[in-house]
Amino acid sequence: MKTYRNENIIVYWYPELCAHPGTCLRLLPNVFRLDSRPWVDVNAAEPEEIIRAIDRCPSGALRYSLPEGSRVDPSLAGGVGSLGYEDSHPAAVRIRTVKNGPMYVEGPAEVTDYTGNVLKRGSVLALCSCGRSKNFPFCDGTHRKSPDRCE
Repeated sequence: MKTYRNENIIVYWYPELCAHPGTCLRLLPNVFRLDSRPWVDVNAAEPEEIIRAIDRCPSGALRYSLPEGSRVDPSLAGGVGSLGYEDSHPAAVRIRTVKNGPMYVEGPAEVTDYTGNVLKRGSVLALCSCGRSKNFPFCDGTHRKSPDRCE
């Protein structure tokens, strides 16, 4: 984990979680700069803007917290990117992986396609983890034909 801070915000980056979709780069290119070191400049935008951008990070690789004495209204810093979010919002969904098998989603969930159309709603879903399902993103059992490719 890398930490970037000023008197109003602390940004945490977990590189091992980053899926590299570029959301942060598009939302705040003056803050998140791949060509600079450090690549996060917390002084290049208002902390509230940084919070809004981090709350949209799809992988959870970027997180934030407020240091003591921050001028940011704490009610604005409680989104999904907040470092303590999981503690104050217990998980409603459980995802369980199975060796050489699917990923089971247990709990109220909604799967959407890239345009936002709902593909399925349910409380128990089996998602493909091998990438070969003919009903992707849902598991159709194809992994059983060559389980060695699903580890």
